[in-house]
Amino acid sequence: MEPVETFQTLLPQEAKTLVAVMTRIVPHSDATLQKLVWQTALAYDSQLVSNVSGRQEVRKSLRELDIQARQTHSQTFCDLSSDTQDDLLKNIEDTSFFQTLINVTISDFYNRHAVWAAIGYPGLTQRDGAGYLHNGFDNLSWD
Repeated sequence: MEPVETFQTLLPQEAKTLVAVMTRIVPHSDATLQKLVWQTALAYDSQLVSNVSGRQEVRKSLRELDIQARQTHSQTFCDLSSDTQDDLLKNIEDTSFFQTLINVTISDFYNRHAVWAAIGYPGLTQRDGAGYLHNGFDNLSWD
């Protein structure tokens, strides 16, 4: 799915790679959740507009990841299987780039009400006394 909004700082292939990496960080099978990864990637891209050094590091790291995929598997990172993508990401899991991306992805993605609805998290309804504490948190499906 291509987003309506465009990326401001990343080139198209870099943006696709970013979305693929973020999809591995929050690997949900629900199609609605997969579409929301685009929104998280766009939000991160907009943060990079004013962060020149961060933007350069992100672009460089995404290109290097794609180069590594092409050299070892003759495909772009986006075209690899999930397991192969995970193997490549294990090689960079200790880098500041990837650790930052994990934090950014998780904090933005799981802060979206559409994600809450999709995973069955009651979110703000907890304040009204109708949240999981009063409905039995162990009765919700957390898939």
